[in-house]
Amino acid sequence: MKIIYTLILVSLSTYGNANESARQSKPMWELGVGVGGISIPHYRGSDQYANYVVPIPYFRYSGKRLQFDKEGGRFYFYNSENIKLDISTAFALPVDSDDNRARTGMANLSMVVELGPRIQFSLYQSEDKNIRLRFALPLRQAYELGQFESIGWVFSPYLQLRYFNSGWETAVSTGPVWATEKYHDYFYQVTPQYVTANRTQYDAQAGYSGSRVTLSISKRFDDIFFGLFARYDDLHGATYIDSPLVKQKDSFMIGIALSWVFKKSEKHSQYIVNNEE
Repeated sequence: MKIIYTLILVSLSTYGNANESARQSKPMWELGVGVGGISIPHYRGSDQYANYVVPIPYFRYSGKRLQFDKEGGRFYFYNSENIKLDISTAFALPVDSDDNRARTGMANLSMVVELGPRIQFSLYQSEDKNIRLRFALPLRQAYELGQFESIGWVFSPYLQLRYFNSGWETAVSTGPVWATEKYHDYFYQVTPQYVTANRTQYDAQAGYSGSRVTLSISKRFDDIFFGLFARYDDLHGATYIDSPLVKQKDSFMIGIALSWVFKKSEKHSQYIVNNEE
């Protein structure tokens, strides 16, 4: 499951836009292979990291409603130039508690998938479409994979600026995060059976979950794709900040990917211009 999470995360940065004319004439689908590396904390607030270098698949599809690209997979219920409504996803890394000092003796954390609606508003777009500003409101229900049991809700609005220049695409996003008590409990609660001399009992509460800044840079060189992804999380003021499982009040992750496209459809998609994010 850790490798699956890695493949999904680094794939977010493997697709770049060349220019406006190129965006109007992309194949309906493309297939490729590549390699990616990532360094990521065990969970937000952990002072321990996991590092991976793995082969990754590359897949892009541009249908009328179903899309797969650097944003991951999503299905559009409504898609116009100024407003988009889709289903979005996010993921959290599984943790073997034996590998984490703060969680030693506790139950493992499974991989978590978040799934739910997202509405996006276009706030500004330059005449050449090389600068775009949007505001997004994703609301997702989180599920613990394996048992596929709900562990609460996450609301993470963000403001995103995208810039296209000479084939390079740069995107910067920032925003706060809120989550339900059940979600915070999954990561930060310490029940009586897990209390030790160095780990006190703790019951998390619903509310503010910190803020984040995300940066992605990508470019396509003919059939080669390069992507870089980085995210900074600031947990100061989070409702769970006093949990004994929080060992630092910020965290940083970074991933890089390089892919080669070896197969593409002869048919080109008419939905690229409106759907390309």
